[in-house]
Amino acid sequence: MYHVVNIGGKLVRIAFFGVKKLTCLIIKKEKMKTTSPLNNNINTAVILAAGRGERIAGGEEYRSKPLIKLYDLSLIERSIKKLSNKLKVNKIYVITGFKHDELKIHLDKLKRKLTVDLEVVFAKEWRKGNGASFLSVLNHIKQRQFYLLMVDHIFNDEFYSTISKSKINNTKCYLTISKSLSSMHDCNDATRVKIVEDKITNIGKSISEVDGFDTGFFVLHSEAFSDVKNLSEKKFLALSDVMQVLIQEQKLYFIEVAAGSWLDIDTKKDFSNAKDFLLNFSSSKTNDGPISTYFNRRMSKWITSKLVYYPITPNQISVITFLITVIASLIIVKQGYFFLVLGALLAQLSSILDGCDGEIARLKLLGSKYGGWFDQVLDRYSDLFIITGLTFHTYFLHNTLAVFIIGFIAVGGKIILSYTAYVYDSVISKHSNFRMGRDITIFIILIGAIMNIPYITLIILAVITNVEVCRRLWSLQNKIDC
Repeated sequence: MYHVVNIGGKLVRIAFFGVKKLTCLIIKKEKMKTTSPLNNNINTAVILAAGRGERIAGGEEYRSKPLIKLYDLSLIERSIKKLSNKLKVNKIYVITGFKHDELKIHLDKLKRKLTVDLEVVFAKEWRKGNGASFLSVLNHIKQRQFYLLMVDHIFNDEFYSTISKSKINNTKCYLTISKSLSSMHDCNDATRVKIVEDKITNIGKSISEVDGFDTGFFVLHSEAFSDVKNLSEKKFLALSDVMQVLIQEQKLYFIEVAAGSWLDIDTKKDFSNAKDFLLNFSSSKTNDGPISTYFNRRMSKWITSKLVYYPITPNQISVITFLITVIASLIIVKQGYFFLVLGALLAQLSSILDGCDGEIARLKLLGSKYGGWFDQVLDRYSDLFIITGLTFHTYFLHNTLAVFIIGFIAVGGKIILSYTAYVYDSVISKHSNFRMGRDITIFIILIGAIMNIPYITLIILAVITNVEVCRRLWSLQNKIDC
């Protein structure tokens, strides 16, 4: 039996396998249409790093703005790594000016460390403004479409995700804007934009009627700047002056991003805000449970802010966290209320530290798929040790085989719960306000230890882990295939 359906404007004859499978097929087709990236061929970027940065200058440690370090990474290195990792850029032009030689030495070191093709372009007229610096690179760019950004603007993963998912026409120019500003932005210093429909009609800091704010990130087309070279005769040339030419020719469109996904660093206060901006982002994960969100992350973020200045890697933190859990489980095994509570407190400490490895990785841009997987493997061993330790402690108190049976069910439920998370988190958990994870089970053990009810705690763990597995199986039916 066949059905004729309209998919994408075309009549298609499909064998009937049931309404649900037909619906899944249509959903897949629509997802392919809406999520297909149009800008995956942009592999080039330009970073403006020529200015002196007068408002943030000063102090013995100051060299030049691109070399200012945020959590052990210079601004220029952070920009390069983000472009490479998040937008798959493999060719980057860095425009230099102030302290060119010093910056070039730093970039030469990055060339040997990174896989990106870096080309340094010295802007002879960099003192005239960032517009003049931009004009100096136009003759060097061989690609038709490229990204342009300021070295003193930082962006989080949400920002880059928006860019990568945006429908970008390869013949147009775009400026990313946010319709509002976060509390970390200086409203008086922000560059403002006026928009009509899908185009930008004005840009500058003195615009009275504001529709959005310039984030300092552009997607540009090299052929759009054939009529701007005469601007180089001006004594001062801001980048907004160059963009005004595109605006007058109705060639500048916009991409909207979230207000909290970017930050401009112009002053020492901005620099301080930038630390909080990066730290807040590093501690935010969509699959955090309620204990992690409201308690663990607040502690781990503070610990991370201290550890980030030391040469410690995320994997080393993962190992240390695991060893603390092993020690905690050995202490819990020992008889006595004191050892039960002490072991549970150490387990809770390991649960807090478990967030630090990922936070360090995101702050220093050291994240890797292997590192994430390595941490997950150690977490599963940690679950096994801590619940097994609680099981033995309970057995020594009650001396009954039933304890081991319940402990076995609890351990099995926790391991299967972790296994189901790989699929559950990708399909449902991102849209849910509650997630049953390791943070909750460790916290239950802590509360049970303080109340001195290890047997009841073990029973609770056995019940809730397996009930949650069943709930996930039920909620995922008919959703995975779609």
